[in-house]
Amino acid sequence: MIAPSKLISAAAWALAVLVAATTAAVAQYPDRPITITVGFAPGGTSDVAARILSERMTRSLGVAVVVENKPGAGGSIAAAATAHVAPDGYKIMLSDPGAFAINPIVQPQNARYNPLTDFSAIALVGQSPLILVVPTSRPFTTAAMLQDYLRANAGRATYASSGPAGISQFGAEVFLKRAGDLSAVHVPYRGGAPMMEALTKGEADFGMAVLASAVPLISSGSIRPLALAAPSATPLVAKVPLLEQLGMKGTAMTSWVIMIGPAGMPAEIVTRLNKAINEAIAEPDVRERLLKAGIETYPPATPAETGAYLKAEVERYRSYQSELGDRLTR
Repeated sequence: MIAPSKLISAAAWALAVLVAATTAAVAQYPDRPITITVGFAPGGTSDVAARILSERMTRSLGVAVVVENKPGAGGSIAAAATAHVAPDGYKIMLSDPGAFAINPIVQPQNARYNPLTDFSAIALVGQSPLILVVPTSRPFTTAAMLQDYLRANAGRATYASSGPAGISQFGAEVFLKRAGDLSAVHVPYRGGAPMMEALTKGEADFGMAVLASAVPLISSGSIRPLALAAPSATPLVAKVPLLEQLGMKGTAMTSWVIMIGPAGMPAEIVTRLNKAINEAIAEPDVRERLLKAGIETYPPATPAETGAYLKAEVERYRSYQSELGDRLTR
C-alpha cells in the first residue's frame, strides 16, 4: 500500500509538471497555425472580415492564420464546435449576432451552448447595419410607399430573409412593428447570398439586408435602397435616409463581427490575440478594405469591453424577442 503522503507528493509533482507545461505553451504562443472559424459559406460578411484580418494577423503573429468555413444552423454549428475545442488559442471564431445572440434565444434546440458562459470574448472587429431594400421591379421609391403597399396587401405582401429567426428576419419584423404594426409573409432563404439573389429576381417585396451584402447590388442597380436601420449615416449609402429619421424609433440594428474563443483561454493568449486584432483594424488599409466590404470597424476594445458589449447584445435581442413574440416563428 502506498503511503498517503507519497500519493500527495505524486499529485503535487504531476500538478507542477502540468502548470510548467501550460506556462511554457503560453509563453511560446503561437507556435503553429491558428484557425478562424466562420459559421457561414464563403462570401458573407463574417467570411470577408475574417479573410482580411487573417492576412494581417499572419504577419503580426508570425504563424499562418487560416479561415475555416463551417456553415449550418445560422452559425450555431460553428459556435458549438468553438465552445468545445481546447482553449489554447489555436481555434477561434469570428461570430455574428445570429450565432451568438439570436439562435441561443430563439432556437435553443439548434444552439447547444450558453453565449455568456461557454466563450472567451477576445476583440470587437466591426459592424454592418441593416438596410431596407426592394427589388427594382417594384414601384416603391420610399419607405412610405412600401408602408402603404403593406397596409393595402396584408397577408399577401412578402419579405425575404437569410433564414428563420436570423438577423434579417429580426430586422424586418422590427421594421413592420415600428411602421404601424404591419405584417407580411416571411419567405426564408438559406443564407444572405440566396436572399439577395431572390430580391434581385423580385421573388419578395422587400428585405432587411446586411449592408455589406447589399452594397454591390445597390451599386449595380440590382436592388433599390429605401432606408438604413442605423443610428447614424454611413458614406457607403450617404443619400439613404435613416429609419430613425422617418419616425421609426428603436429600429437601429447591426450585424457585427466579433472574435471569440472557447471559455477558459489563458488571459495572456486572449491579450495577445486582442492586440493583434486591434493592430490590424487600426491600419488604414485594413479599415478601408473592410469599409468597402460594408463593414465599419469599432474603436479598439479590451477583452473585458468586448465581453460587456456581447452581454448587452444578448440582453437586447432578448428584449426584441419579448416584444416580437410569435412574429419570429412565422
